[in-house]
Amino acid sequence: MDERFTDSAPVVMTIDIGNTAMKVSVFEGDCLLQSVAAPGCDPEAVRTLLMFHHVDGICYCCVGRDSAGIADCLEAEGEIPFLRLTAETPLPIGVEYASRPTLGLDRVAAAVGAAGGETPLLVVDAGTAVTSDLVADGSFLGGNIAPGISLRFKSLHEYTSRLPLVEPQGVTPELGFDTVTAIRAGVVGGLAHEIESISRSLSGRYPGLKVLLAGGDADTLLPILAELEVPCFVDHAVVGRGLARIFNYNRN
Repeated sequence: MDERFTDSAPVVMTIDIGNTAMKVSVFEGDCLLQSVAAPGCDPEAVRTLLMFHHVDGICYCCVGRDSAGIADCLEAEGEIPFLRLTAETPLPIGVEYASRPTLGLDRVAAAVGAAGGETPLLVVDAGTAVTSDLVADGSFLGGNIAPGISLRFKSLHEYTSRLPLVEPQGVTPELGFDTVTAIRAGVVGGLAHEIESISRSLSGRYPGLKVLLAGGDADTLLPILAELEVPCFVDHAVVGRGLARIFNYNRN
């Protein structure tokens, strides 16, 4: 493990507000103590974890809308050291991206959470959008953004006259045998093949590359990628771990 991530083990709360949900977690060093997910933006999740954990600091990341003003409230209270992740926040990894101000903060946090080992990783955060980012040699090296599974299902339903709205859970054959399975095979199976393609391409330049899956649809993609023999694993704590590491890096 990179020594930048192991200097000490304070207890840090992380708040990750996405496009459709938020996750509040508590870490001791890299160890996840507790995590709560909530739809939208729910300050009760923050209050609940603060009741059960004495935290040394809070690191906050928002790519959606903080409709409850959680960050402003925590900063105004001033009782707990608070770090709001921005494009100017110093990071414990390099970022090779031409426009860091436009780089999603959740992508930055996930890259920091994934870094620290020798294995190059393609970090795939499968949420409302799907981001596929390469983390290798202690740096964020760039990535791709594509529509997420729910967006693909909704677009097929809303921009056609007869196609139904399909759920991701269910039989996902290589070739659909009815309209529902054809859509699911095209959407879920198609996304899995996209991830397979980029991972195969990058593995030629980065031997030993593995795919790290996070986000709400990670568990849906995992078995399909495994069938495609893509080396992959799920890590739902990667963004929170990255936020905790960023707080620790900046705490002094």
